[in-house]
Amino acid sequence: MGKGDGSMKRFLIGTIVLASVTACQDSTTAPFTPATSAPVALAESEASNPIAAAVPHMYAVVALDGTLTSGRGVASVLHAGTGQYEVTFTSNVQSCGYQATTINAYSQALDVFTASGHFGSQGVFVETKNQGGGLTDGPFNLVVTCGNDGIPFAVVDYAAQLVRGSPGVSLAYLGAGRYNVTFATSVSSCSFIATVADPGAGLVLAPSYVYTGSGPNANTIYVETKNPGGGLQDGVPFHLAAICPNVVKLRYAVVRGGGTIQRANPGTTSTRPATGQFVVTTSQNLTGCARIATRGSTNTGVPFTPARMEIVPAASANASGVWMRGLPVLNPAFINQAFHLGVVC
Repeated sequence: MGKGDGSMKRFLIGTIVLASVTACQDSTTAPFTPATSAPVALAESEASNPIAAAVPHMYAVVALDGTLTSGRGVASVLHAGTGQYEVTFTSNVQSCGYQATTINAYSQALDVFTASGHFGSQGVFVETKNQGGGLTDGPFNLVVTCGNDGIPFAVVDYAAQLVRGSPGVSLAYLGAGRYNVTFATSVSSCSFIATVADPGAGLVLAPSYVYTGSGPNANTIYVETKNPGGGLQDGVPFHLAAICPNVVKLRYAVVRGGGTIQRANPGTTSTRPATGQFVVTTSQNLTGCARIATRGSTNTGVPFTPARMEIVPAASANASGVWMRGLPVLNPAFINQAFHLGVVC
C-alpha cells in the first residue's frame, strides 16, 4: 500500500474541542432547531422488496443554519460552529461511510468534508468550506451507508489502506492518488459517489478532491484523488458508495457532459439548460430525499478534467438540479463534465 506524502494533514479529537476558525466569507450562526424526519412513502410496487423493508437508508438534508430540512433516522443536528455540523442518528454509525454534497447557497461553490461524530458514536461530523479553504456555513445533503442497506461502500485512509466497508470489499493502490475498489458483487450499472472524508473522528484540514470512474471489471470502481490544482495527490482519505438500481428507495444517474444519460433508472431523463447546469428528472416524487453527486467518468476513460459539484433546487418534485464548476485554482466557472448522481429516500 502506498503512503501519503503529508500534503493532507489531520488530527484526532480525543475530547470535544472545536477550534474557532475564521472563514473567508461572513456567515451567521443560528440556534439549533430540531425538525422531524420526512421520509418518502414506499411505492406499492416497492413495499414487497426485502431490501427496502429490512433496513431503511439513513440520510439528512441540512440547512445553512443547521436546521434539519428532511431525513431518515436522524435524532438531531447541532450547528457546532461556523461551517461545522454534527448530525446525530438514532443508531451507532461509527462503522459506516459518510457521503455528502453541498447545496448551492452563494455565488461560489462550497466544499464538504465528513468524519465520525465528535460528540458520540451516533454522530457524523460535517464541515463546509469556501474556495479559500475557510469554514463557511453551508447547506448540505448527507447519506450514511453501513453495508446492510443495499449500498456497497468503502472507507480509505490517509495511508491508502482500506479501513472498513461492505463485506467482501478490497482495495488496490495503483500509485499516487489512484485506486481500484472492488466489491463482492457487480456495480457496473450503478453510480459512484465519493467524498473526501476522515476515516475516524478527525478533521480534513487541507481541501482536496475525489473523482470516480468504472474499473477494469464489473465489480470495481476506479478512484482518483487530486489537489486543488488538479494534480494526482496521495494522502487524501475518502468514503465511497455505489448507488445501484436494484435497491428500492434509491435513484441514480450517470450523465454525460453533454447532458444526456449514460445509465440510470428506467424513466430517468436529463437536460443541460446552461453550461454546467443540469436537471435530472425521474418518474418518482423525490420530495425530502437527499441528493449526492460526484464528478465522475462515464466509463474507464481517465484522466478527466477536475471539477466540483453542488445540488440546486429543481422546479419539479421529480427532479434534481446539479451544478458543476471548475476548481478554483484553474477556473471556477461553470463547466460541462460527466457526473454521477445518487438520490436516497
